[in-house]
Amino acid sequence: MALLIGNVRPTTLDGIKRLASQLRKEQGIKHSLALDLAARAANCTNFRNARRVFNAQAEMTSRPYVLLTRYWLDKELRQSGRETLRIDLRKSLLEVCGKSELKKVRGFGELRRVSDDHFVCDMVDPSQSYARARLCTAERSLRFMEHTGLLPSRNLRKAYPNGSVEDELPHSDHATLWVDPERGQFILIDEPYARAPDEAARAAWAIRTGWRVLKTSWPGMYGPYNCELHVATDGRSGYELEGLVAKIEAMPAPLVEPDWPGESSYSWDTFTSPLAKNAPDVRRARCRGTIYPVPSATTVAYSYNVGVSQRRPAGELGIAGHIEAGRIIKAVLRCVRNTDPMGHTGD
Repeated sequence: MALLIGNVRPTTLDGIKRLASQLRKEQGIKHSLALDLAARAANCTNFRNARRVFNAQAEMTSRPYVLLTRYWLDKELRQSGRETLRIDLRKSLLEVCGKSELKKVRGFGELRRVSDDHFVCDMVDPSQSYARARLCTAERSLRFMEHTGLLPSRNLRKAYPNGSVEDELPHSDHATLWVDPERGQFILIDEPYARAPDEAARAAWAIRTGWRVLKTSWPGMYGPYNCELHVATDGRSGYELEGLVAKIEAMPAPLVEPDWPGESSYSWDTFTSPLAKNAPDVRRARCRGTIYPVPSATTVAYSYNVGVSQRRPAGELGIAGHIEAGRIIKAVLRCVRNTDPMGHTGD
């Protein structure tokens, strides 16, 4: 158990040293013993352990990174847990992709940003394997953006040559939309199952539309080793598609669930990141799907299914309340019946 000295609990190595100096003067003890006591107040076993822990934390937070957390409940195995993946980056996350654009990235749409370095999914996944796979998907998406410089595109019409749905890339599957911010060039990333596309049909489509389609050797973001990654763009712009393909093919092997490198916990303990400093930070980090609903002053939960809660007003409606509700419902129904399709109300 950690020793708490008054209200003092150091959070840095310098804080431990300051507390140790204070203890040495107040208690007349050796400086080495004071350092160990101060370290225990910081939840460390001794000063040597504190130095190792805090130096490791400082090194960890000195490099750009992001932490992703998902919780899971396997009803068949009667097990639950948490999966957290740390992704080390070459530059900060918001330099890789902006906040609004990040929601369009595969694997991030379900995640809520709880601090500058931490994202949490509020839905509870059906299994540990599913949670890990989804986090690996998010990691692959981040790596793709980091290495290519592409950003998610919101312009759906750009995916069709001449803006016509009839000109959609043949046998397209698991497609995502991107843009090269330096050139303003729209890029379609298509990830069909291996050997599924009709290459002759795609070649004919490219000739007819003026677009170019190249298949890469990188296993892809959606389903590595089960799908292929194809890159397509308007060839009439003169965009150097081979250069983009070279960047993609130079990427390291994609992270997949069997090679899980993250942290696993077989409980719904709330994971807090190094940048979580206070109680509100810890509350934000909680997965909403793991919070069992309790009655409030005005409402109570009447159904609950891990992560989904429906509520009703607290207390009983009573006979008078039911009569009043019935009058309101009848009035609404009468109003609907007396309104013709053109919006004219009858006498």
